[in-house]
Parts: sequence; structure tokens; C-alpha cells
Amino acid sequence: MRRAQRKNARRTARVPKGRLKPSTRHQNRALSALLAIAQTATQGLELENIISDTLDKSLAVLGFDLGYVRTLDPQTGHVVVRASIGLREKEHRSPSVSLHEPQRHIANIIFETRKPFIAYDVRRSPTFKNRTMEREGVISAVYVPIMSKKRVIGTLALGSRKRRKFSREKVQLLSAFGFQLGMALENAELYKEMKASKHYIENLVENAGDAIVSTDAQDKILGWNRAAEVIFGYSKEEVFGESLAILAPQNHPTELVDLRTKVELTGPLRNLEVRRKRKDGSIFNVALAVSPIKDNEDRTIGFLYIAKDITEAKRYERRLRQLDHMKSDFVSNVSHELRTPLTAIKGSVDNMLDGITGDLSEKQSRYLVRIKSNADRLGRLINELLDLSRIESGKIDLIHINLPVVSLAKEVAEVLRPVAAEKLISLEVSHNGDEVYAWADRDKITQVLVNVVGNAVKFTPSNGKVTITVDQRQQASVTLSVKDTGPGIPEDEIDKIFDKFYQVARVNKEKTRGAGLGLAISKALVEMHGGKLWIESELGKGSVFSFSIPARKLLESGVPGVTGGGDGSTNPTGG
Repeated sequence: MRRAQRKNARRTARVPKGRLKPSTRHQNRALSALLAIAQTATQGLELENIISDTLDKSLAVLGFDLGYVRTLDPQTGHVVVRASIGLREKEHRSPSVSLHEPQRHIANIIFETRKPFIAYDVRRSPTFKNRTMEREGVISAVYVPIMSKKRVIGTLALGSRKRRKFSREKVQLLSAFGFQLGMALENAELYKEMKASKHYIENLVENAGDAIVSTDAQDKILGWNRAAEVIFGYSKEEVFGESLAILAPQNHPTELVDLRTKVELTGPLRNLEVRRKRKDGSIFNVALAVSPIKDNEDRTIGFLYIAKDITEAKRYERRLRQLDHMKSDFVSNVSHELRTPLTAIKGSVDNMLDGITGDLSEKQSRYLVRIKSNADRLGRLINELLDLSRIESGKIDLIHINLPVVSLAKEVAEVLRPVAAEKLISLEVSHNGDEVYAWADRDKITQVLVNVVGNAVKFTPSNGKVTITVDQRQQASVTLSVKDTGPGIPEDEIDKIFDKFYQVARVNKEKTRGAGLGLAISKALVEMHGGKLWIESELGKGSVFSFSIPARKLLESGVPGVTGGGDGSTNPTGG
């Protein structure tokens, strides 16, 4: 023990003061190289520079003569030469080597084992069958995997023209170089992808058809795409750093503050219609969407505005309203003009049928009855057109009363029962026995019920059944349902059934009589009451048309159960 201590003391005494032992200098040199490679990995983003720098430092610190780096191309499954130093053989400078070749080579071994491969003498190793390393003059070689997230993405190879021994420390150091290079390649690839994505997004924003403007939290403009230049008339240079208030009309000084506050409280705003000012001072309509821009801590640091010029759309909208109004006026005028001569025709036919003009033969009576039937049909069509015209122009006034719905349903059933009897159709009213009241216009709800029940009778085949059900499951509304045993409505036609002038084709392809306005008018009248009309149908199993209307209206006192009648009276019981 003392002899060993004296021996170590003599060794220490031989090192001059101020000089390090060779092993210490080597360790410092290795650590310096590793630090340099680590800095390259974390600070550099250019792939070729990172690879070349790592290869150069690896050769320098180990004192080897040549080397190369191959990395995996995921799309082809080949390892590609990315950098080389001191190589002459064509194979080492070839673009790629497949990992799927039947002949095993170093790249296969590294990717499979994920461990370093050491050849003390390539001349005697069976792995180097093609002798390319030997032709390079290499005797000793070492290969380490380039790793990223526990997967091999390439190989780092170093060769020496002298026979070398590889200590465990050197192999570990070279493996560390491989890990650092893997991290560097991963970072560079992520940066490359991020840069490509950033360029793609910037390109989308720049070439979008809508104006896209970004600001900071104080409305200072930071982003301004080409569409914004076209729509507002300002170039990027003119608005950058300016307040977004340059686009707001002078009569809305607090609008931007209000928008920011709403976004902070409720999140993104969409489909806002606002007015904005161009560079030339003209005011125009804009469809606007506003979203917050957040930082990593979910703090709002700015806002994103997407604006679309809707000047032309608004102009077309106004023109369509004018045309619609003109159409309604035309329909109303024509209907009134048709009603006058039609009334005279019907009156004359009635007089003749009553025998005022003298006795009629059986053939004359038959023709006059046919004329009367068609005149009545034409009269109903004119009334529907007039109703539609008044609804579209908003000229229909509702006279609300406490409407006894069960009694009304029975009255409508009695009116239409003869029509149903002609087809041997059973027409019934179903309710729980108590009267149910709704707050509605009697004439309008009667018209809706006649339309819906009449349609059910029309489409139900002989010996079928139509049932009117009155239900008040919810205190606030009354629901009337009309169920038939007809053929049902195809699924692709259900959404069209309430369109104006749309008619469902019958099963036998027979053309349905009527103008196709009844359900459209009924839906509009129900919605004017604050209710809704809907349908449930299945082919071969009939249809159910239902509509709901308010059950009662509360007085201004807010006392539940107290409703106002059409004559100003009150009824605490709802009766």
C-alpha cells in the first residue's frame, strides 16, 4: 500500500507545475468538442452546416483521417450521404444506399442494433466484403448511430489509416456526438417544417379574398394583406403602426372599444355588419369577424379582423326586396282584378241554377255545376295568392283571443267531414276531455287547420283515417296534430314541403290539384303567432303534421294564469 502511494507521488512529481496530464488534456479537448457540437445543435438551423461541423469536430478530437455522415430519407427508405471528408471512392460519395437490400452492410447493422460498430481491421472483417474502406486506405473504423427520440435517423462513420484501439471513453464520446447531431437534425427539420408552414400561412393570408388585419391590444395595426389594400385603399406602409380608428366612421368613436370588450367577454364575433371608411373618405358596408390573439399564458395581446366588402351584396339585397315588393303588388292587384269578374260569373251561375233565368235541361244544369265548381276553385286560388301577398308585405294583423282549440278542431272536422265521407275516410278529433285555450287569431288558426286537415284528406286513400289531436303537454303552448294513413312523404321532399308552389307527387304520379301555397301560408301564419309547424312522415306509414301556438298571454301585471280576451275581458281560469 505504501509502495503504491510512493509510486503515485513520483508520477505526480514528474508533471511540471502549470501543466496538465495528457489524459486531462484529452478529456478537456473532448469536452470542448462536445460543447461545440452541442452549441451547433441548439443554435444552428442550417442542416448542411450542422452535419459538416459535427463531422469535422469528430475527426479532430479523435485524430482520425476521414469520415462521412448518412441520414435516413423516410420517403425512400434509403440512407443518403449528407457530408464527407477525405473520401475518394465513388461508393462513399454515392447519393444513397437502401436499407432493404438483401446484402447486409454497416447501415443495416446500425439501424437494427442501434449500437456502435467497431472494426479494428477492416481488411480482416467479413462485413467489409466490397473492400471500399480498404481501398480508401482505412485500417480501423468506427460507426455510431445518429439518434433522435430513441430512433436511428442516420450513421456517423470515422476511419483511420492506422491501426487504432478504441477505448470505451472514445466510443461513448463519439456516441454522444451522434446523439447531439440527432438533436440538431431534429431541431433543423422542425424549423424547416415550421418555416414552410409559416410561409404557407402567410401566403394564404396575403392572397385571401377578404381583408385580414391584425392589431395589438391598443388597436395599432401590425398586419395588412393585399385584400385590405384593395378594399380600404391604404398600402401596408401607410397603415403600419397606425390606429385602426382610421377606418371607423366619425359618428362611431367608441365602436372599436365596444368590439374589444365584447370579444374579451364572449370570445370571437362573427357575421357583424358594420360601416367602414376608405382612404378616399367613402363609407361602405362590411361583414366583419373579430377574434382575440392570445399568448402562451392565454392573455389577449391583440386582435384579428377579417372584413368582407358587402356593398354589392347589399345593393342586390335592396334590389331583390324591391322586386319582391313589386311582385307582391302585382299579385295583389291581379288577384283583386280577377276577383271582380269572377264574383259576377259565380253570381250569374247561381242565378241560373236557381231558375231565375228559366227552366234548365239536365245537360245545362250539369255544365253549370261544373262551371260553379271551377269558379269556386279559382276563387280559392285567388284568396291564397292574396293571403300570400299580404303575409309577404306584412299587412296581416292578428286579432288575439282566448281561442277554445278543442271546439275549433271539432268545427273544422264537421266542415270537412262530408269531403272525407266521399272517400269513406274516418275523420276524428282526439283530446283528453277538457277544453284547451290558446292565445291566437281564430280566423287564421281556422285557415291553418283547414289547410292541414284538407291536405290529409286529399292524400289519404279511400277507407283511411285522419285524426286531429289537441294536446297541451307544456303549459306555455298548445299543440295540434293531424295524423293520416296516407302514403307518406319521401325523405328528400320533407324539407321542401313548406316551400311556396311546391307540390308532392302522388304515388300514381297523378298531378296534385292546387297551387302549392296552402302549407307555405299555414307555416307563415303559425310563425306569426310565435309558434312552429313541422312534419313527421315515413313512406307507407302516413304523415303527422303538427303545429304549436301560445297557450296564453300574461298581462303586464305578470300574474300567471290571467289572460286577456279580444274584447278586453279577463278570464282567470283560462276559459
